[in-house]
Amino acid sequence: MDKVTIEKLPNTKEIPGAKRWEEERGEFVQVAYKETMHHLAAFEIKKGYSRGEHYHERKEEIFYVFRGTIKASFIDMDTLQKDERILEKGDRIRVKTRCGHLFHGLEDALVIEYSPQVYDKEDTHKVNLS
Repeated sequence: MDKVTIEKLPNTKEIPGAKRWEEERGEFVQVAYKETMHHLAAFEIKKGYSRGEHYHERKEEIFYVFRGTIKASFIDMDTLQKDERILEKGDRIRVKTRCGHLFHGLEDALVIEYSPQVYDKEDTHKVNLS
């Protein structure tokens, strides 16, 4: 699906850019590197619950799974192509405009979301992905 990019952030502190690493003090994650941000949020998804089930016309969203495992469902609103993925700690997901998304907690999860665009409630459009 062209409207979703999923990548595992590299587990190293030896390279420039987005990355993560574990150390005795705990995990360090550089979620974004040289990216414009006008929206930043963190949210939990408890096991058995869901968040999302919408798309945006103008807002691109980037998510990072900080803890836990989720099932992500996507639909390209232009082609109606669907995709499902299991995402876990260390995965970063870029969801482009006009891509419906739903995240379902397979276990308790913590997710960070950011966007180069400002959040606008009027730009959130419901879609059925359940």
